[in-house]
Amino acid sequence: MPLQIDLPPGFAGLPVGTDDKLNRSHAWMVAENLASKASVEEFGSYLMALVPSMQANGIRVFGKFAVGRRKGDVATLTLGVARWPAEAPGSRDALVAAMAEEYRGRHKHAVVQPVRLPIGPAVVAISGGEFHLPEREVRSQLKAEYQIPLPDGRSVVILSVVAESEDAWPAIAEATARVAWSLRSGETS
Repeated sequence: MPLQIDLPPGFAGLPVGTDDKLNRSHAWMVAENLASKASVEEFGSYLMALVPSMQANGIRVFGKFAVGRRKGDVATLTLGVARWPAEAPGSRDALVAAMAEEYRGRHKHAVVQPVRLPIGPAVVAISGGEFHLPEREVRSQLKAEYQIPLPDGRSVVILSVVAESEDAWPAIAEATARVAWSLRSGETS
């Protein structure tokens, strides 16, 4: 099912599709915007090396954008599509309720609730945590995630926005909601 979304202002990222020529074009465009002229080909090659892994994991869009009021606060947006092993059981509302319970079971401190988007029912979750890195470095991480079963009954969109800025959490939640609410079928009638 083709999908369309409205990305946050200032989003710099890589759309990932099945057409490698188009993927290469996107990778080189990102490389030209981010790398010095002397290393565009090298940087573009690094981005293209990530594409097969992203494709294998259903990732369709990956990138960063500024979030919050402080300069330097950025969030990472990942949008992927996973397929059900078979047709999704029951109604999408019942499926969303089951997905919300599953999420609550795995993420005890997350705020999880079903919501209704223009494309249909979904699960929204807000969570935070700390990651302990080598040499006693600790990083906070805030995440807003939507899980959206698609009307095709065969797949679910997973939209995740992650940032390290605790001050930016309202902006992270708002930006993620705007993207989720913009999700629509790309099919033309």
